[in-house]
Amino acid sequence: MSAVRPTLCLVLLTLLPSAAQAAAHSVAQRGADPGPRTYAQTYPTGQDDDSKKAFRDGFTKAMGFGSKSEMAQLVERNTDEAVAWIVETAEYISNSPNDVLFERMAALCEAWSGAYGTGFCRKMETYFSLLEPVSKRQRARLKRGYLKQVGEYLKNINGPKDIPVFTRVGVELEGLASGFKDIGDYYFESQCWLHVGTCFDEYNLKGKADLKRATKAYERFIATREEIGLKDAWYGTIKPRVTELMGLGFGSQPVVRRTPVAATEGGEAGAEGAGGAEGEGAPRAGPIEAAMHFEVVEKIDAFQRPNFFLDELYPMWHSMGLNRKGSRSTFPRLESAPDLLRVGFADIQVDADRDGEGDVKIPLSGNFEPVVIEIGEGPEKRSWGFLAVTGHQKNIYQSIEINLEPTDDLVNVYVVAAASMVGGINGTKIRVIDDNVDGVYGSPATTWGHVGMTKGNFQPEMDSMVIGRSKRAIPWSEFVKIGAQWYQLEPLDQGKRILAHPVELPTGLLKLKFKGPKPSYVIVKGANDFENSYFDLASGKTVEVPIGRYSLYFGIVKKGKKKQVLKSIMIPSDTTPSWDVMQEGEEVIVELGAPFGFDFETSLGEREIVIEGESVCVIGRANERYERIWGAVPRPSASYRTVGSKKRSRPEDMERLIDQDELYQPGGYQASWFPKDLVLTKKPKETEVQVQLMEKKNKLFGKIESIWK
Repeated sequence: MSAVRPTLCLVLLTLLPSAAQAAAHSVAQRGADPGPRTYAQTYPTGQDDDSKKAFRDGFTKAMGFGSKSEMAQLVERNTDEAVAWIVETAEYISNSPNDVLFERMAALCEAWSGAYGTGFCRKMETYFSLLEPVSKRQRARLKRGYLKQVGEYLKNINGPKDIPVFTRVGVELEGLASGFKDIGDYYFESQCWLHVGTCFDEYNLKGKADLKRATKAYERFIATREEIGLKDAWYGTIKPRVTELMGLGFGSQPVVRRTPVAATEGGEAGAEGAGGAEGEGAPRAGPIEAAMHFEVVEKIDAFQRPNFFLDELYPMWHSMGLNRKGSRSTFPRLESAPDLLRVGFADIQVDADRDGEGDVKIPLSGNFEPVVIEIGEGPEKRSWGFLAVTGHQKNIYQSIEINLEPTDDLVNVYVVAAASMVGGINGTKIRVIDDNVDGVYGSPATTWGHVGMTKGNFQPEMDSMVIGRSKRAIPWSEFVKIGAQWYQLEPLDQGKRILAHPVELPTGLLKLKFKGPKPSYVIVKGANDFENSYFDLASGKTVEVPIGRYSLYFGIVKKGKKKQVLKSIMIPSDTTPSWDVMQEGEEVIVELGAPFGFDFETSLGEREIVIEGESVCVIGRANERYERIWGAVPRPSASYRTVGSKKRSRPEDMERLIDQDELYQPGGYQASWFPKDLVLTKKPKETEVQVQLMEKKNKLFGKIESIWK
């Protein structure tokens, strides 16, 4: 089955030809997708003048002949035109009644009833006949506002598609919908909700779509259409979309159902987990509270974890710099963080209680040393730890040799996450590791700025969790399957306790297809009820996930071992698609990796084209971005051509930093992750040009070739 659902493309079309409309109506009555008029292809824009005139002339002629069957067929073949004329006629009768209008309304209602068998026409006639003068004035004001907002929408969709305009129009129409509801005009209320839904849906807002808001609008559209008996083609078009969005968890009804399944007491877990041997324990009903105890993870390779820093390349770890004796530095992400003190040249201590005196000494052996301290106060006081090392004389930073040995003036302490809490859930041992180094076990994932990231992009960091005897951690997730049971996890007291609610979830499968260097982690993030849930697609051939929508969140690509490792993180771009698991047991393919290309920025002068080195980024088949490339910094060659021409310029190589002098310049460490800027010389008359970057054999990604841009 296709992995990526078709992107919604609400393009403006005129009304369907009469035959297609009839087919659309027929399908709409069955509640299915109405053939050629699919949600992904159309948008309600109003009646085409020619089709409107043709319908009205034909209906008037049939009235003159007294042909009821012909009138019913015309209404059935021209639903939108019929609806518009019914509402218009009812409104005219309310304002200036006459025999011609009464006769037309009677014929329209009889034809509608014959075609569709609903009371829509009579309801419109009754509504307008009972409309009070005050409500008429209010309705006229609302209708003017409606027409203005729809006009702005249509202008925007035909123009540059300015996202804030869609948002503003959607908000205005929500208010107008409430106004129409207050005066009982369910037809125009439903029209407002239809437009609101499309304003906030994916095509118009792309990656910023508010699908919960769109679903709410569509639900109200369906409800109001049903209220007035108008199950037209738009009803049949939108209803499947509502079903789809609700299936993905965006509806008003909760997706997750907690259930009092049999469980064991939590409590501290020994080597085999809580309650004795794994899988045993005294059953009980309801949520499980697992008491957790602290354990430091003493070795970097004790568990494989979704942590980009977890190898021997400590020069890129989190670091804290200390100057001369008496200087101090603070852990940046911890609340009420302890300080590091430089007591002597080779004497670094942790001031955990921040009283100015060292409490725990950091061994400076040149090895990765575990350090355990206490953080927090009162009930939130808890153990925490990290691995620490100071720099050596000879190190490599992006293929450049550097000296990180401590001096009288400076010592850097490099730290990596090593704090974990261990407990048991239903007889299974779990370990929660504070991989995002914020002092909380099971905290939400966060993103951080680091050297090696292109402008506007950030590196995700997240806690991880080891289940049972596994040596491979999974990302911390609010919803997780432990054994045969799904749970909703809730950390308490900064992670010293975990409350696990057994839940029933319909699930499907995601399957990763990745070409290129084997990824160690590919983590997707859920949406809506599962927005704090993360699943690693590299953990197996298929990965079970709750039914819903998933988007790429974070990944790690590695090649080689120890200090010879080449690696990169993987993050989504604005155009990376999402993947929908919509049916229980459904398997959806997630395709990432090769062919690889480049994203980059250029600036054009009269005689030159400047390719900005720090904008160069490797991208994959789903437009995913590969940032922070260690040990395999791209060094592409660049060519240009005039737009419309196939003749390209001679390729010129982009260089990179190669010595310490450049590295120690301001911005040097950031620049070392990228190729240098390249200036291509062009002729002044070449005002419209395209540039292509290509690297024949990158050490990590192999061949990388951009499109012309």
